[in-house]
Amino acid sequence: MPATQQGMWLAEQLSPGVSGYHDTGVLRIDGPLDAEALRLAFGDARAVHEAMRCRVIEVGEEPRHSFDAPAPELAYTDLGAVHAQTRAARIERLTVLTATEPFDLETGPLWRARLIRVQSDEHVLILVLHHLISDGWSHGVLLRTLLSHYAARAQNTALPPAPDTTGYRRWLLSRAAQEQAAVDSGRAREVATLLAEAPYRAALPGLKGTPTDRLAAAVELPVTGATWASFDRACRRAGATRYMGLTGLFGHFLSRTSRAERAVLAAPVAVRDVPGSEHLMGCLINVVPLVLVPRPTADLTTALAAGRDAVLTALRYADVPYRDVARALGPLTASDDPVTNVGVEEFNAPQDPVRVGDVVVTPMPRGHVRLRHDLALSVARHGTSAQLLHPVQNWDVNEIESLAQNLAELISDAAASATPAA
Repeated sequence: MPATQQGMWLAEQLSPGVSGYHDTGVLRIDGPLDAEALRLAFGDARAVHEAMRCRVIEVGEEPRHSFDAPAPELAYTDLGAVHAQTRAARIERLTVLTATEPFDLETGPLWRARLIRVQSDEHVLILVLHHLISDGWSHGVLLRTLLSHYAARAQNTALPPAPDTTGYRRWLLSRAAQEQAAVDSGRAREVATLLAEAPYRAALPGLKGTPTDRLAAAVELPVTGATWASFDRACRRAGATRYMGLTGLFGHFLSRTSRAERAVLAAPVAVRDVPGSEHLMGCLINVVPLVLVPRPTADLTTALAAGRDAVLTALRYADVPYRDVARALGPLTASDDPVTNVGVEEFNAPQDPVRVGDVVVTPMPRGHVRLRHDLALSVARHGTSAQLLHPVQNWDVNEIESLAQNLAELISDAAASATPAA
């Protein structure tokens, strides 16, 4: 089993159901939904994706995958008779209960779904997957599978061709061997040399003590679509993607705000370098440390390029388990992330409405996220969105909104460099 999943499994042994490894997606479905076609589409998705048949057993005190987990029932709740004023609260309560109920890793399944009928032409679908079988990329893979099979079932047409249904198992074996080779060759110690003075802890104004509950909230960066377009041009001029550019600005922002000489960010990366892996569903990620050493006098274009360089450097070590990097650093005391308290992610789950026959499926904003870091920047791969994620207990809402505003102003300043003068 790859190291990332071993860590998740261990966290579940220590704190079943509250480890922060439940991925929750909520979809609003408008139009005349065929509930039976949706139920059949879930069965199809389970047949296509090995991860949806996965459970984790213990063999000799070590976790092992088994791909014979039973299929869950599509739970159904009818709120059509509930008064409209209380309906939203009932939906939220059902979402929380569905999202937080612990999974039994030994018996499985490691996912569940609940369909809520709001009225005849409006439904809400709650889908919860354990992170052991999913990642941000997989949300899009699964949604495309569900929607394509739903369309075929509802219209009584041929089902879409299935991809290689054993690819995930082969990826797991290959990844575990790749990680072991990286550790044996000393690459974890090589990464550790880049992380002097670890663990890194950003001393941000307004940050409170360690929370007892890491339930997180999100604050959207107040950036307009036009500003994002200009910012993207500035990134291209610096040879960076938007994610790279924002990573550089975030590091610049952290160093300036916390008066630190460097910033270290934990970044999950999709390990999908094997041909065909872009169609796989599962936990195909590793965390890499991004090290930024901003110069206080540098302009923002330099910061964008620094983000590019930090990401490219980190990706050279994507085969090195984050756990082994932490071990190579020596005895560390932090319990949530032993390297840093700040993260950055590129979130690439679908965000835009999708029409499927007579219905429109709209992904709802992320919720019920538990965050291992004190602060994280979440960058949408598609669309125009970036958020600061933060554990609610750690922050006063005015402080986090102030940070979001300040970071948005840096983005606007960087974007201005790509806007032709009047």
